[in-house]
Amino acid sequence: SPNIVDQNPVCIALLKHIKPLSPIEQIHKVQKPFGWKASIAAADSISLLIMRTHLFALCLSMATIGIPKANGVMDDYDAEMGEFMNALPNLDDTPYGLGQRSDISTEPEEDDILASLDDEYEEAKHCVWNTCDKDLSESRGIGKFLDLPFIKKIASNLNPFGSKKLRMHFYLFKREFPECGREVDFSIERKWRHCGFNASLPTRLMIHGWMSQSRGSFNRDVKNAYLKKGEYNVIVVDWSASSANINYFSVVKLIETFGAELAQFIRNLNRQFGADFDSMYLIGHSLGAQIAGSAGKRLKPVKVNTIFALDPAGPKFRHRGTEFRIDPSDAKYVESMHTSANFGFRRPTGSATFYPNYGAYQHSCYYLGCSHIRSYQMFAESINSPLGFWGTPCIRDNGRWQCDYSQRQSIQMAGEPSIHKEGIFYVKTSSSDPFALGKQ
Repeated sequence: SPNIVDQNPVCIALLKHIKPLSPIEQIHKVQKPFGWKASIAAADSISLLIMRTHLFALCLSMATIGIPKANGVMDDYDAEMGEFMNALPNLDDTPYGLGQRSDISTEPEEDDILASLDDEYEEAKHCVWNTCDKDLSESRGIGKFLDLPFIKKIASNLNPFGSKKLRMHFYLFKREFPECGREVDFSIERKWRHCGFNASLPTRLMIHGWMSQSRGSFNRDVKNAYLKKGEYNVIVVDWSASSANINYFSVVKLIETFGAELAQFIRNLNRQFGADFDSMYLIGHSLGAQIAGSAGKRLKPVKVNTIFALDPAGPKFRHRGTEFRIDPSDAKYVESMHTSANFGFRRPTGSATFYPNYGAYQHSCYYLGCSHIRSYQMFAESINSPLGFWGTPCIRDNGRWQCDYSQRQSIQMAGEPSIHKEGIFYVKTSSSDPFALGKQ
């Protein structure tokens, strides 16, 4: 409905900043004299048209979230969103989205800015992770529906003629700077020498999944849980420039590439800082779990201590051999948690594999993807839970469960540090946060 677009503040702001060209204008731009220059111009115009069309479709989909009430009067929530969007600067003039520089960024201007901030970099004063984190977790307005830098990544991946950024970024968090990550880049000496990594502390690396944001809830919740627990090197592995692609199957093809890059980064932690492989855990969600497995394979014969595979991605992996998916041999200990039959992997994938509520779906999950994200919500909770998640050993035979109730709730799922065990386990959880029930 045109009214949805005309009255929705998100669409108004998007159309204001995107400035899409009409199909007639695009066709007019393409009609140049024949020749190779004309072909290039046509390709560029078609590329822009495709990208802007996708963004316009995204605008329409978001508009349905905030349809005005029937009486035509916007409530306080809509008014707040409209005021926020109208205050946004033009995206063409602000390379960092909201006019502030974020350390979680893949913008080309990053190195130029950092070059003039050596002293500030040592104290991490330039970073505004905490501001972005607050925007995403607490905002009642645009933060819940629209993260502009992330949408720019989606738009970039929608452009078939655009350049692809096959690069990971690594951000270190510690108790001294819990909200302000420092980039660890071994190609630039000052970015790793002064980052504050402490080889005497245990290291936890988190790898997000498909269509996840570097500032999203997986990284935020797990990072905060570890830093509440104690002293750690917590490293956020950001590959969102490539994972922010609605074509899941294209992203799957990049898993081995990013697995190799992660493995090289882990080797550099050992070579440059003297970090012990046995002190390292990889925590991967969805496709991030498959990247963790790929990295583990490439590190052999060396192995990290533990991989936590949180509902490892199933589509395009279910029929692959173990050499192309997460496997118990990818670390000294691999623990998997399966919470979603649709997005996740159904068969056991770890030395120990846990199936909360039998793993097909989770209680009180009524929207697509809820069961999938429940895995990292439970994991983050397990790190500091006084009750814990407790599993019962079981055997799965042709889809049927046979559990040994003489050992009922005898094996702990997740937690910190990892406790090595083997087998398949059923775990009963609560339907709402906190999910841990302890031993009952």
